[in-house]
Amino acid sequence: MLRKVSRVWGRRVMKPRQVPAALPVMQKRSGLTSVDCLTLAKGFDFLSKTSQNDEDAVVTYLDHFPVIKDISEMNPALEDLPIFMNVRLADHGRNENGFAVATLASLASNLGVQLLLVFFQTRKQSLRRMFREMMYALTFAKPGVNVYHVMLGVEQEVVSFASPKVEMFMSKGIKLICEAIPGTIFQSYAYLTGSNQSSAALFSLAVSVFTTAFTSTGISFDKELDQKGRDHAPAFYGYVPIGAGRKAKAFVLMFCISACQLTAKALAVALCAVEGGDTVIAYLVGEMLLFFAYKFARGDFWYWVPIYGVPGMSFSYLARLMFKAQVDFTAFLHARHPKELGGSYWAFTILSTPIIYFYFGYRYLEYVESEVGKARELSLMLSPKKVYGMIGGVLAVQILSFYLFLKNIEPRFIYSFYSTITGNEQSFLFFHNHSYDALKLEFFGENKYKWKKIREEVVEWVNLKILE
Repeated sequence: MLRKVSRVWGRRVMKPRQVPAALPVMQKRSGLTSVDCLTLAKGFDFLSKTSQNDEDAVVTYLDHFPVIKDISEMNPALEDLPIFMNVRLADHGRNENGFAVATLASLASNLGVQLLLVFFQTRKQSLRRMFREMMYALTFAKPGVNVYHVMLGVEQEVVSFASPKVEMFMSKGIKLICEAIPGTIFQSYAYLTGSNQSSAALFSLAVSVFTTAFTSTGISFDKELDQKGRDHAPAFYGYVPIGAGRKAKAFVLMFCISACQLTAKALAVALCAVEGGDTVIAYLVGEMLLFFAYKFARGDFWYWVPIYGVPGMSFSYLARLMFKAQVDFTAFLHARHPKELGGSYWAFTILSTPIIYFYFGYRYLEYVESEVGKARELSLMLSPKKVYGMIGGVLAVQILSFYLFLKNIEPRFIYSFYSTITGNEQSFLFFHNHSYDALKLEFFGENKYKWKKIREEVVEWVNLKILE
């Protein structure tokens, strides 16, 4: 059946098409429509797969489509016909459907992860409550509902793993990872490889970068100013100084750091994607595997929420993945908390970004000079001068912003940006350093695996309080 379909499709493609074949028609490139170009590309793709070698494919192709001879005579750059036609066919497939499919995939992934968050938050509540919350997510009303609950001061329910405020921050983070950041990457790739690098396209890309960076900065800033956090972990919260002017300066610098990180990482991924999607997948998966190997090696994989078994493993994996991606692309400052990435891995991620940026920039320039790159005319879209200019400009602004930020914050908190303390060790310190019983009781709201090593000490303290 497949062979029959292949023969029928082959005859349809190889059948003489209504494509202009006379040279006078080809005095302008507009002589061929986009449909004609696709026909030419598909015809060559079919011949390259069914012929014994490239030479036979080219000879047969030129016999069936004489217009190619005219194009070759008019454009000496098309001497290597097999490379040119295969590349053009691949470009057409990416540009025609790639962005649409990728956008729909990012939207679907956002909805899927939002529904997972609702499930974990309401899994011990009634099915009616779970269904209602899921409908909020499916109708895109969930962000408004979360804000409404926070404004009313709704307390955390006993059967829920997170307070409304934490749930709101998680929901925002999911939207950043699944929609905002992928959208910025798509726009970066389209701008780098597109023929229309207008100021309007650049402005649209800048808006995406700034809005995403603003949202990420807002989450970190709100968490930093949270009074409950400052009471529970005074060694971590409180780096933003007192005073309206210094607070505003800290926010602006945090925003600049986040925007530069997003620009650098999105452009690095876009430059990597020019070579193909497999390279991007290998790079992103490799980064995540390295991070999870680090967490497992330090015994810090379990997330702090009290969910166990397979659901707990799934949630821990998802939460770690989300926070790692948010740091990768927005330098999410709150994720330097020991219960998230930790200061040392946060610093490693930020410091490795310039290296990755330079590496993919270098690989892009090599690819431009290759035969495939020349066939795609990449040098006309993004010249080496522009590549080096973008790399140098973004990194210079980020380094300057981070330097001014460290000078502006309270000096005693600089250590938290490269601390090696794990989430488990943070739980031990929380239990030992707080003398108030009310604060120690909140310790039991965390995942039991975070304080497993001091379980006997915790049991002894509980028994002592019962006797009192």
